[in-house]
Amino acid sequence: MDHIYIYIHDFRSSGVVRDALMLADHCVDHHPTTLVAGHGEGFFREAADIGRYRVAVMKPEPSAAGSRVTAAFPLRRWLREQPGGVLISMGNLGHATPHLACRGLDHIRRIYRISNEVRRGDGLRGALRMHWMQRLVDDADRIALVGAALGQVPVLARAVESGHAVTVASGVDVDHALDMASVPAPHGWFEEEVPVVLGIGRLRPQKNFPLLVDAVAAARRSRRLRLVVVGGGSVEERAELEARASAAGLAEDFLLAGETTNVFAWAARAALFVLPSRWEGSSLALLEAMAVGTPVIASRKAGDAAVVLGEGRHGLLVGGEDPEELAAAILRQMSGDAVRPGNRARDFGLPSLAYLRLAQEVMARRRNGLRNAA
Repeated sequence: MDHIYIYIHDFRSSGVVRDALMLADHCVDHHPTTLVAGHGEGFFREAADIGRYRVAVMKPEPSAAGSRVTAAFPLRRWLREQPGGVLISMGNLGHATPHLACRGLDHIRRIYRISNEVRRGDGLRGALRMHWMQRLVDDADRIALVGAALGQVPVLARAVESGHAVTVASGVDVDHALDMASVPAPHGWFEEEVPVVLGIGRLRPQKNFPLLVDAVAAARRSRRLRLVVVGGGSVEERAELEARASAAGLAEDFLLAGETTNVFAWAARAALFVLPSRWEGSSLALLEAMAVGTPVIASRKAGDAAVVLGEGRHGLLVGGEDPEELAAAILRQMSGDAVRPGNRARDFGLPSLAYLRLAQEVMARRRNGLRNAA
């Protein structure tokens, strides 16, 4: 029976890893499934180890700074000994490893999931990124684009037009989210009357949390607010954001909560969720907040956020650069004029079935001796 291999770079907390865990849990009911990690570090390692699927780690130690391919050779050696099947590479960070590892391994077909915006930077860097996207398209049996916005990139648009790429939006199990949200409050602030603004994500430049800090500080001229950011980051990243919050006057009303296995417990109790990202594919965190009924604000730069929010019918949209604009939106979403998500999150079904069907199509082509869909 064909196997499914789901590849992630490591277990650090991110939407990519949470999606990979959900996908592995779904696929194992239909095919032998292995969650493969290039490196063994990360908050979600324990959650993966108790899953029903097999877990394989290529290099137990953390990945070297600046390197994304140190696990390629151990992955190649490992795959040589595995049964034939399909490898789904889940996130942009990790694609180079299976791309190198699978050279000449015809028993392993590849699906690359483009999960983040690729139109970043210009000049040589932008040109190199587009060249890399073309290499992935040429190597893949199929390409999965997380959100419709990625289909506007010319190289990916051509792949969509030919049927080589498909769009799969993020989705959340709303009933599961509501059940997870029913646990006790994760922090004492939620037992107090001061409203909490919530951000979710790793402390990376992409997430644009400095803008959120500045906007909350500006909104606090009108009322007292607290800001919580849930997500992992390096010591340096945490120190930098804490220093900015202190300089902005948040001080005791700012919390870096770290990583969690239950974002719903935080989101359900927050007065507001904000997605200030400079770029995204299709934000899982946005849907997670909407699933538990929390009012939301999103940057128009955050991938398909404008589509998810129905151009403002299910939450507010901002330009993503002006802290005063975001501050005004924050104050509105905490007023009687708040735009609430309603049942919008239910319009986005879980993507696991779509990925499973895509993998099964590739398996069928492999059995028939066909290379890819283009």
